[in-house]
Amino acid sequence: MAKVKGIKKLNSSMTKVFKPFGIKKVWCGKEYEYNRVHKTIQFKLTEDTLEDVWFKEFISDFFKYDVKIPFIISMLHEVGHYKTDNDIDNEIYSEGIATKERIEEEMQLATDYNECKKLEFEYFGIPEEFLATQWAVQYAKTHPKKVKQMWNKCYKALYRFYKINGIFEEIAWQTKTKML
Repeated sequence: MAKVKGIKKLNSSMTKVFKPFGIKKVWCGKEYEYNRVHKTIQFKLTEDTLEDVWFKEFISDFFKYDVKIPFIISMLHEVGHYKTDNDIDNEIYSEGIATKERIEEEMQLATDYNECKKLEFEYFGIPEEFLATQWAVQYAKTHPKKVKQMWNKCYKALYRFYKINGIFEEIAWQTKTKML
């Protein structure tokens, strides 16, 4: 297995982009995730999974916002967890955790597309998830220039990482021109 190069630089670059929001560290992992104890964000490199497609659809349906760059809206969603953390009381937060666990169990047993999509939309509707998305969309709508600047910085870091590792997904990089 080839060694992945430049991951520290990628993480450092992403941390610089999101540090102004109060995020302490951003790092590459297997999924998008906010850690409320450490105030860190994990991000993933792959896009256009069914979950990503459904997240865009959910945002379009509920917030009437066209997601051009899934990576940025997903990252802003994670920042939204940080920004709205105090808006969720412990009881609702605990109920959300229980709901997430139930959805995860049901997702393992789901047998068709519609069932999976329904569960995913239920997940997006959990109060803390909904609030984080609402914050992200509101930020994106009111700060389009800042979002564009953020994407340009993220894009450069991702491009550099992909280039030194010999990974080029043509579709992923066409995304840059769609937004700008």
